[in-house]
Amino acid sequence: MYGPVNSGSGNDAIVTPKAGLAFTVNPANELYLNAGTGFHGNDVRGATITVDPQSGLPAERVPALVKGHGAELGWRFQPSEQFSLTTALWMLNLDSELVYVGDAGTTEPGRPSNRRGIEATMRWMPSSHWSFDVDAALSRARFRGTPPEGEGNYIDNAIETAVSAGVVWTSGPLMATLRLRYMGPRALDTTNTVRSSSTTLLNFGSRYAVNKNLSLGLDVFNLAGSKGNDIEYFYASCTAGEVARGACGSGIDDRHIHPMEPRTVRVSARWTF
Repeated sequence: MYGPVNSGSGNDAIVTPKAGLAFTVNPANELYLNAGTGFHGNDVRGATITVDPQSGLPAERVPALVKGHGAELGWRFQPSEQFSLTTALWMLNLDSELVYVGDAGTTEPGRPSNRRGIEATMRWMPSSHWSFDVDAALSRARFRGTPPEGEGNYIDNAIETAVSAGVVWTSGPLMATLRLRYMGPRALDTTNTVRSSSTTLLNFGSRYAVNKNLSLGLDVFNLAGSKGNDIEYFYASCTAGEVARGACGSGIDDRHIHPMEPRTVRVSARWTF
């Protein structure tokens, strides 16, 4: 009904300067600093909308491009080709945070936000057969300014703790790998009243090269048979039955999840021409 009214065209432009500085303390140590501006794009429908298609009331347009400011200060340690360690402090300010709207399955522009954290990466190859890697991150994400009544400044579903680790063993045509993924609890609403559960996933994989054309594979996903949710949101929604009975109103606040896959075994063969 409001399609032609909300149609339109336009253009936008933004300048995103960036700068970086690296200082080699000695052959094994390097310090670096990066800073600059960037952007993310909003849904173009929000940039041309004039009428809310649900209520019929005038709708406020949003900018097509949203500016962000970021910086990182890091240290890189690499005493040899077999070992490297990198750690960095970072921050990111956005003029508008994209917020997921679960019941609509889309995103909408939100309030300005600030994110900051620390990340570390380690790579180690003690021998020609073994290699290890670890990635870890801690972050803090908040909306800026005074929140609307009934809301808080937590950015819902922003990851706070994440760890990924793996070990790879190779010997001739045989390769095997074990990988761990951990995501800690996080706020599911802006007041931090509802939090997600943590998840830990362990996967195993192996490959055997029969010849230059044929390789066989074995993968075991969720090796430990962990229970948890790959996706977890908290918002108001209605089931089809509740809508039909008129028993839902504005919706019922609850968790919406996608559970982790159970332990799964997959065997594969790959032929390369």
